[in-house]
Amino acid sequence: MQVSSLVNRLSSGTVFIAASHLSLELTNNFLPVAYPLFIREMGLSYSQIGTIALVSIVAATLLQPLFGYLSDRFDSRLILLASIAWIGTIMGLTGLVRSYWLLVVVVGLGGLGSAAFHPAAAALASAVAGRRRGASMSLFSVGGNLGAALSPLLIGAALLRAGLPGTLFLIPLVWIFSLVLYLRLGQLPADHRLASRDKTSGRSRRARGDGVEIGSWLALILVVLITATRSWFQGALNTYLPEWLQGQGWSPEHANTLLSVLLASVAVGSLTGGTVSDRVGRVAVVFVSFTLLTPALWLLLNSSGFVQVLAVALVGVNVGATFPVTLLMAQEAWPRAVGLASSLAIGFGWLPAGIGAWAVGAVADRSSLTLGLTTLLLVPLLGLAAAVIFQTRFRRGMIEA
Repeated sequence: MQVSSLVNRLSSGTVFIAASHLSLELTNNFLPVAYPLFIREMGLSYSQIGTIALVSIVAATLLQPLFGYLSDRFDSRLILLASIAWIGTIMGLTGLVRSYWLLVVVVGLGGLGSAAFHPAAAALASAVAGRRRGASMSLFSVGGNLGAALSPLLIGAALLRAGLPGTLFLIPLVWIFSLVLYLRLGQLPADHRLASRDKTSGRSRRARGDGVEIGSWLALILVVLITATRSWFQGALNTYLPEWLQGQGWSPEHANTLLSVLLASVAVGSLTGGTVSDRVGRVAVVFVSFTLLTPALWLLLNSSGFVQVLAVALVGVNVGATFPVTLLMAQEAWPRAVGLASSLAIGFGWLPAGIGAWAVGAVADRSSLTLGLTTLLLVPLLGLAAAVIFQTRFRRGMIEA
């Protein structure tokens, strides 16, 4: 489905939340292209870079259940506003830091903005969608993925011209969007609970015989496990891809461009994943995506030129396709508190991204970065196993979309 067609079928609230997600991800996905500068200017090791990535992910995920709980009880729209202004301001200051431990602290503080944003925004994206929750979550996800793809390009260009202080470019950018968000908060609903009556059809949501009980903790735990394996894979690959490519002899510009290709491809996958899952089922999308990730990564690590670019794109598409799907699976497994369910899938599910980055860095310091990235070949198989268990226990999917 083309982006324009998808946008026309969804509400202006959905589009605005997707734009908010774009703004949020634009602020904190430039770190992989800044890491080579930190390595050169501060003498950091791969393990220290992995620790920074781990702290960033921990800060952005560990407190998400708390923020999810709060978003179910307070005005999520204000949480969106505060979180975007906070993370953009804090991450804009990272380029001024010259102490390793101070950098760790600043990155950790910035991650709190992401922790606050995601549960509230994901719940609102479902609330404004009516019966097209899959398509709405796809647009929400693709907004974030586009922001992540633009971040290394825009901030990377600023870094090439101004060095590490180029991160200051983020501060005026994010405050402009925060002002726009403040002026448009009224188009977003205050109540985002899926348990409320369907605004499109005028009837209460009920199970369609797909097998997952409303309020199933087992289903939610399995979704978190699926999300965890994807985030381990993606977090480690995002962190080290630019450095690995430069180690293979490519220029920083080429490395930054390929990272943006990866993140843009994630956006393409996110755009299609949720929409397709409305038709073929959530688990089917997870099966196909996780099955293709291992051979795609092997091709990336063992090719060059145009074939390598295609491999990067294939990895990104299959990672991205599961983004909206796993969020929907979590919300549909626990619809009485979708903010909390979203926070568990995003928070605990995405926490392993930092652990994966740290683990790959530790292997790289003892051997090589290539070997560290090679360990990721096994990770999608763990997610596939969790999906098999989910399909066996809950045979026919989720609640009615």
